[in-house]
Amino acid sequence: MLFQNNPIDLTTLPQLEDTPMERLSPAYLTVSYLGTAIFFFMLALVLTAIHFFTDFDVPFRVKLVIISAWLFLFLFSLWHTYMDFQLQGFAIRERDLTYRSGVFFRSTTVIPYNRIQHAEVKQGPIERKFDLQRLEIYSAGGAGSDLYIPGLPGYRADQLRDYIIEKVGKHEQ
Repeated sequence: MLFQNNPIDLTTLPQLEDTPMERLSPAYLTVSYLGTAIFFFMLALVLTAIHFFTDFDVPFRVKLVIISAWLFLFLFSLWHTYMDFQLQGFAIRERDLTYRSGVFFRSTTVIPYNRIQHAEVKQGPIERKFDLQRLEIYSAGGAGSDLYIPGLPGYRADQLRDYIIEKVGKHEQ
């Protein structure tokens, strides 16, 4: 038998873009806004403390530039948070798990079930207040999680983890 390596018509391959993505919980947008606001509030506190507890005099124009930069970055971060939320999504397919994110640098991660080692559900204090969890997926050879899906309602994260563990168990048999 002769070795054959025939080309594949790329137009016949399934398109990942055609896969419907499930959106994250709307409460996750609130959690993301809250995290952004806390960060910028802490930054404002640090800048204010530096202003009041240092001896050197800062010209008014420099203060105006610092305040303007802070305000611009804060508003930009809020916009970026909203856009990122609108673009994030995940899909559970027969053979793999897909996650999409990113505003400027878009990323689509696809992990086949036969590469997954285990899955965990985690929850921080703010997420707990909004009954949200994140699903973390670990694949073979990775030191940390290879994929995490934030902003899942508690019941959905547990449901997805159990489904993935079941699929991984079937692939191991």
